[in-house]
Order: sequence, then structure tokens, then C-alpha cells
Amino acid sequence: MRTVTPAETSPVVRGHEGARYVMTDYLGSHTAVAPGEQAYLVQQEAAELRAHFHEVDQFQVVVGGIGSIGRDRAVPGVLHYTDAFTSYGPIRTDPTIGISYLTLRRDPTTGLNYMPEEREKRRRLAGRGEHFTVVLDEHLRPGAGLAELARTGRGARAYGARLASGEALRLEGLPGGQAGYVVVLAGSLGQADRVLPAGSLVSFEDAGDVGALVATASDTPVEAAVLLFPPPA
Repeated sequence: MRTVTPAETSPVVRGHEGARYVMTDYLGSHTAVAPGEQAYLVQQEAAELRAHFHEVDQFQVVVGGIGSIGRDRAVPGVLHYTDAFTSYGPIRTDPTIGISYLTLRRDPTTGLNYMPEEREKRRRLAGRGEHFTVVLDEHLRPGAGLAELARTGRGARAYGARLASGEALRLEGLPGGQAGYVVVLAGSLGQADRVLPAGSLVSFEDAGDVGALVATASDTPVEAAVLLFPPPA
């Protein structure tokens, strides 16, 4: 298990005024090609990132700003999953506001395969082509534990939870053998002597390996997303 807080990262500016992206690496690098997980924050100030696809499975978690992913409204708490070689987008925002989202992968990839230019490549290599967009909403209640929000036929799953002060986020009951991430969206979680504030990331190879993550003392419930990638084929 690995944990990263926002204070342990450094942003890098890409692009120019009016079409700028601020990239912040959490695990691995957004430019990496060597094997290993790839997790980074994108702060998009460009009005539109065109529809495209990647060559690996991917989760995205909106953590700030406002915009849209395809036809879906994108606000903090929105969770988006896309199979490899499955097109999605465009991602749009008002440049005066921007939108921020964590991009989470277990295998790295670089570059964008824009549509419709790469339609033939997608057709030749695509698998089942599943995707979903869900949101942590008011139906999640403190004390109710994890709520499954969506899953795919291959086994990618998204869960959400709201935790009262002192309540533990426990993952032992989730399917074994699937790697994934916990994203702290609001409040903070604690584990031993480490505090994970909003924007922090927990990476795991198996949910059963994650010890209890406990909501720290606060009058505001902690919000967290738990994301599982499909099991190895």
C-alpha cells in the first residue's frame, strides 16, 4: 500500500495561457512509459480536451472546478471509468473556472488517441468498450459503509462512502485480487500516525491489504471513493 498527500507533490505547467494544463504527479509520472502505476492530477484550464481514448484502463475522479465529460456534468465527486481503447469526452470547462481531475491507471500510457482520426485503431484493438460516470450524492449516509455505485462486465467497480468522525473505512469485504485506489474527496482519513487530507491518494494491490482508514475528528463527514480495476485476464 502507498499513500500520497497533496503536500507531497509538485505541479508542472503545460501549454499556454488560455489552453493550459497543470500536471501534478502522485505516483509514477504523467510522461512515463516504463511499467508501473500512473496517477496524476490534471488542472485543466483549456476550454476543451477533444474526445479521445487511451490504451489502458483508466479511472478519473473530479476533485475541483466544474465542466462536463461527454454528455455528463462533471463536478467534485464525479467518478468516471473507461476501458482501454474506448473513446470518451470531450472534457469541457469554462476557462475562467477550470476543472481538476485525478487520472488513475495501473499501467502507464502517454499521448492521446484523438477521435475520429484514430477510429480505425480503436476498431481493431478495442475490447468490450465499457465505461461509466457516477457521482457521490446525498444518498450516501455516514455509518452505512461502502456503497457500490457502478461496475463493468470485466469487474471494474466504483464505491463511495461518507464517514462520521471516528468511523472506519474498511475494505476487507471487497473482491480479492483487484488493485485500485482510495481517493479522499472531503475531510481527512487517518492511519496510524499519518493524516490523509482531501486530495490524498491510497494505492493498493489488493483491498484486503489496506488497514483501517479512520475519519479524523470533524463536524463534517469524510467523503471517499474506492476504485477497483478489472482483475488480471
